Amino acid sequence: MASRMTNISLKYNVIAENLKRARIPNNVVWRGKKEKDPMAIYREGVGSRLPEAYFKWNRIGMQGPAIHWKDNGVDWEKDPLTGDRKRVNRVPIQVHHPPESQFGLWGGEGEIIGYRKSKETKGVRVKKVWKPFITKRKFYSEILDKEFELETTNRVLDLIDDAFGFDFYILKTPAEELHSLVGMIIKRHILLRLTSPEDMYPDDLAKKEKILKKYQKFVIPKEEAEWVGLTPAEAFAKQREIERLANPIRPLKDVYTEELVAKLREQQGDGLYTFSKEDEEKAKPFLQRLLGGSGKDEGTRV
Repeated sequence: MASRMTNISLKYNVIAENLKRARIPNNVVWRGKKEKDPMAIYREGVGSRLPEAYFKWNRIGMQGPAIHWKDNGVDWEKDPLTGDRKRVNRVPIQVHHPPESQFGLWGGEGEIIGYRKSKETKGVRVKKVWKPFITKRKFYSEILDKEFELETTNRVLDLIDDAFGFDFYILKTPAEELHSLVGMIIKRHILLRLTSPEDMYPDDLAKKEKILKKYQKFVIPKEEAEWVGLTPAEAFAKQREIERLANPIRPLKDVYTEELVAKLREQQGDGLYTFSKEDEEKAKPFLQRLLGGSGKDEGTRV
């Protein structure tokens, strides 16, 4: 046993000597994992052409409030005992939001991954995950006249009570604090219903007028409400469809046929020959066959 320990100590001595003789680098750069920029896809391509309403309501790149740690919003504070100015340690707790949080109302809460010490492990740190208390509750929207059964937290239940109702909570809470795909979808349907209240309580006009008056300050134009809660893929598809309808694609053979017919009409004006409307309709199929192609693969935006 003694000889074995001696061999290990000799190896450590050799490693230490080699480290002393090793060349010390001038600049040491730690290349850690780069964080993804959520705004990168909106700086070029179709993402750069999205309307302002999409960013106004979905709050892309905005951070939600501190929930799992206390943030006073200052970097320096005065020590109550000594009166000295000291720096505040504003290190946020890293929160993991699992995919299931997007299909419920968690209010920005998530899982906290850390370590703990226990007597069983004799002080050795053991990995631990703190999860929020999740329960299923039914929520009623009087604007949509529908009931939703969603997974939620106690914090959201308190926020709904503070907002005086489920609809008020959904409408007042910004996207970064709501932090829920389902919540944003419900918000879009509520805003669309307020912009077009024709289908709201058709058999009870008094209740309809009461609800419209109650939520009057949340009414926005329909063009804005349609962009609320859309995922990037849905927003890109919607923008492409708008551009396609505004600038439709036409087959090149149709464009060239119209140009050729226009030239023939110009020559008709010079008195070279007569070219009637019936002749134009008869000549179009021939001219398109002459130009070739089916027009499906080749096209242009005009």
